Amino acid sequence: MNLVILFSSVHADELPSKSDIHGLIGLQTAVKSQGSRGTCTMFTAIGMVEHLLIRKQGFLPVELDLSEQWMEYIIMKDKLTEGSSTSKNMRAILDMGVVYEKTWPYSRKKWPSLDEDFPQINIAKKTCGHLVVLPKYLKSCLLGQRDPRLFTMSDYDIAQIDPDFIPIRKESIYLRDTLVSNLFKRKKSYKSRDLNKIKQWLNDGKSVIMGTKLYYGSWNSKKTITHEIQERDKSKWYAGIVGYPEIGTRDRRISSVKGGGHSMILVGYDDDVIVETKMQMEDGSWKEFEYKGVYYFKNSWGVKGFGKKFKLDGVSYPGYGMITQKYAHEFGRFFYID
Repeated sequence: MNLVILFSSVHADELPSKSDIHGLIGLQTAVKSQGSRGTCTMFTAIGMVEHLLIRKQGFLPVELDLSEQWMEYIIMKDKLTEGSSTSKNMRAILDMGVVYEKTWPYSRKKWPSLDEDFPQINIAKKTCGHLVVLPKYLKSCLLGQRDPRLFTMSDYDIAQIDPDFIPIRKESIYLRDTLVSNLFKRKKSYKSRDLNKIKQWLNDGKSVIMGTKLYYGSWNSKKTITHEIQERDKSKWYAGIVGYPEIGTRDRRISSVKGGGHSMILVGYDDDVIVETKMQMEDGSWKEFEYKGVYYFKNSWGVKGFGKKFKLDGVSYPGYGMITQKYAHEFGRFFYID
């Protein structure tokens, strides 16, 4: 997959101030939950493939539910640490395809170690126990929750270790050749820092993946309290509103060091929406800030926490959210597939 930095001649004043957010949300599958695992990029990659199948091949959102667990497996089979990037995920999908959620359901809990006691320990030992003498493969197995060597083995060898994987691999190859190969080509995938182009894509009804650093105070997540950043505004958390970590705030300093990363699917923008936040400064004082312009996004944290009360024009979209354009433009990395 070739990654191309795009430069556009389209100017912001040539675009409408608001895209058709409802229309693009209608081209997404249901919001899912990644649980306690660091698999957000797996969810955005699979969510993007689902979006493309809906937009380009006429699938209905209720018809589609592809497996994020498969996505995690085909990435973790070559890794010893959790996490990935959109470009790596898309290359893996092109090479190894996808499978349906019912074929390999997602597990919301991670497998830390065969030496630790956790609810899935017996499954983990059964699946990965034979790799104790091969630490590298064991680590990948715990991350991907299956022996990382299976995809390249013969059916005979797979049958000796994990016979249930044989139909999974067959399905992935079939869907790779019948669905994925018709969706996008290696030269039609782009990274872009051109903000006008990003808005143009959204205005054209095409989703965009955005990766960014997590500033916990701006998100009002639980880690806002864990890292003693400031008091948490749960109303904004449930409303799905993300502000901005101003220079001079505790959020800017603490989250810069302790913050993680996140990936989401953008579904629209509105240049006129005003977001008001209140942030604690380094000297302990509180200041109010106001930002004009937001991006709307589909998240992967389920529908019972972040964004559970998110509404747009009076319509409820649990699990969705909005992030200030200032946050997105400063910290975001954007990925689009044509």
